[in-house]
Amino acid sequence: MPVCSYELDREVFRLLNSGIEGFDDWQNAARGIADYVASWGVERFWAMSRSQRLLGGQLPSEGVVSEEERRYFAWSVAREVLCKIVGTELGIDYEMNTDNFQEIFRELDFNQQVLLTDLLMEIAEAIQFWTMRLKDARESGTPA
Repeated sequence: MPVCSYELDREVFRLLNSGIEGFDDWQNAARGIADYVASWGVERFWAMSRSQRLLGGQLPSEGVVSEEERRYFAWSVAREVLCKIVGTELGIDYEMNTDNFQEIFRELDFNQQVLLTDLLMEIAEAIQFWTMRLKDARESGTPA
């Protein structure tokens, strides 16, 4: 499961840029993903990335979206990129609920669990980088 960091960065940037309208709501929470994974692990990250979400793990496309729901936008980006990279190989799906994710994660061997954790940390670092870049671009008035 080779991962090209350029492709990872491009995908993270594309997905973060799609939520630029709510940037002020989610940019602070984006910083905490790597620390959360390091402290609490992948399974708890998965549960948290679905926090305050509708069934299926997505924000409602219509109606009022609360600040709490918007806060976890960057976390859902991390989950989506992770699934795009390893999803088919490991059987992980973006819309998978926490129980199903835990079942699959526990069936992985130790090396696969470590690889998944390391990859999620790399994704979190890319999110933090691109979030800061988007913030700098917004403050300077130039496109990212």
